[in-house]
Amino acid sequence: MKKYKTNIIILILISVLIMYLIMKDDFKDIMSALTNIDIKFLFVALILMGLYVFFQSLSLHLYLKSIKKDYKLKDTFILMCSAQFFNAITPFSSGGQPFQMYLLKKQGIKVTDSGNALLQNFFTYQLALIIMGTFAVVTNSFLHIIPSTSLLKNIVLIGYIVNIVVLVLLFSLGRAKNLNTKVFNKIFNFIFGFKFIKNREHLKEEATKKIDEFYNSSIYFKENKFILVKSTFYNIMGLTMYYLIPLFIFYSIGKFNTVNALDSIVCASYTCFVGSFVPIPGGTGGLEYAFLEFFRSFSDASIISACMILWRLSTYYLPMILGAISIAFVRRGKEEEVKWE
Repeated sequence: MKKYKTNIIILILISVLIMYLIMKDDFKDIMSALTNIDIKFLFVALILMGLYVFFQSLSLHLYLKSIKKDYKLKDTFILMCSAQFFNAITPFSSGGQPFQMYLLKKQGIKVTDSGNALLQNFFTYQLALIIMGTFAVVTNSFLHIIPSTSLLKNIVLIGYIVNIVVLVLLFSLGRAKNLNTKVFNKIFNFIFGFKFIKNREHLKEEATKKIDEFYNSSIYFKENKFILVKSTFYNIMGLTMYYLIPLFIFYSIGKFNTVNALDSIVCASYTCFVGSFVPIPGGTGGLEYAFLEFFRSFSDASIISACMILWRLSTYYLPMILGAISIAFVRRGKEEEVKWE
């Protein structure tokens, strides 16, 4: 945890700076909107965020239960909650999965098995992201929800294409053993070209063994397509819950006839595509700007800014805090050494 302190400090400073830039010109109007919110609609938004994590947990649980029959959904939910913290404080949300693998190793699941389960789950999440993104793009092309002058629409298109490429790469990773072996052999040969690396043959043998274990583990999921279908469905449901959060944020501020469900899904989907390009932890800066840009046509600037602040509190800062609490819950006592075998 200590090595992440710098990330957290930088994140806090950037967040404070962004909040200052957003609020400095319309401070009174924004505070007026924030101090007159309807709590029950904000509570619904928080429930939707909880359901997003729950559906993610249902998806991951399909894979973990196939590896360890007695693995409990409660433990998967705690695992997913704890990942929210590390996803929030690392660039491109890259810290969640390594921590999940660490916890799963402590719970008796081999790294190759947990890595495969997490990769398969990430694959179906990406697939759900593309399905929802396609829905958003097609819907917007007919209804013109987002202004055609939006500066970020090209970035959304690039993000959409990049996610498709990632999906194709993930699909091939667990299904083209010969290709993967050739790629990894080239990587090994490059790395082993450095003279300071010792026990090269042993390292190469161990790495090849891990690739074989990973491939053999992936065969099970490839042959059990029903798991992939259910996992994709759960992730679509989770993303739907997440994309509807802005709708109830607007309701909480009293804007009932401003945004509808389709508007919320399309704009939130576009916002998330932009956020995936921002290397700062949590997409900080990019997500705030994208939200303001894509929702700006629905109300005046102060209202959109107030909604954005509530949206980030609901979908980022609060889950990060709850994730930290989850980590404290799962890390009972002194950490034991984990052998990654």
